[in-house]
Amino acid sequence: MNKILKSRRFQIISAIFLLLIVILFSADRFSKANIVRDIITAPVAIAQKGIKAAGIWIDGIVSGIKGYARITSENESLRNENLELYEKNAELAGMEAENQRLREALKLKDRFSGYEIIGANIIGVNPGNFFYNFRIDIGSLDGVETDDPVIAADNVLIGRIYSVGLTTSVVVPLTDERTGISAWTTKTDGGHAVVKGDIEYKALGLCLMDTISQDVNLEIGDVVETSGMGGIYPRGILIGTVEEIYKETSLIERHAVIKPYVDFNSIQEVYILKEKEPGN
Repeated sequence: MNKILKSRRFQIISAIFLLLIVILFSADRFSKANIVRDIITAPVAIAQKGIKAAGIWIDGIVSGIKGYARITSENESLRNENLELYEKNAELAGMEAENQRLREALKLKDRFSGYEIIGANIIGVNPGNFFYNFRIDIGSLDGVETDDPVIAADNVLIGRIYSVGLTTSVVVPLTDERTGISAWTTKTDGGHAVVKGDIEYKALGLCLMDTISQDVNLEIGDVVETSGMGGIYPRGILIGTVEEIYKETSLIERHAVIKPYVDFNSIQEVYILKEKEPGN
């Protein structure tokens, strides 16, 4: 027995056996430790991933809020800039329109050199698509007199002074039935006629033309202006265009409907033609 225990082979086998036992025991111990470690660390890892994901999500929300605030601020700034540009453009357009009216008004002085040109503002009108009369802000203190012609800056006839106060005056438009204007058509084969207001056509903003000679070649679209005869209106003020021509069945005389050039709903400024005294 002692010989067996002391034999070389036995010692080697015993050593191998013990080594296997140690290895098996160590593997089992480490396996258990790994299981415990996994049990502990797995939830931690999941929590870490959740926290990381939540952080990314929160960062996205914060970035979105910041982006929305930035875009909102930029949009507000752009709206303010657009509003300023719109106001500036409107102001420039108004200035350009005013300059154009002034340039046209200056031409009136050259066109009517025998007249003093007095500007005025409309301060009262009758509502509707046409005027029965309207009031301007100058009167006898400014040299205005009854029957002075009233025109627009672009040499379009508006009417005449009907009554005069110290600081204001009343104007009747050319569509008024109390108005009669010596006129003619501007083409070479045109002729003289009388343009007057009519109580029915006034509501349409139109005038009538009659006393048209038979030798006058009158056509739709013909331009009609003042003839300078009759003692009130100087020659060459634009009145309107021929819209319709008709003839009484029992009469030879023709009549025409005239559409005035002036837009009574848009005028704000007028010009009074005051004939200069001889020698002025």
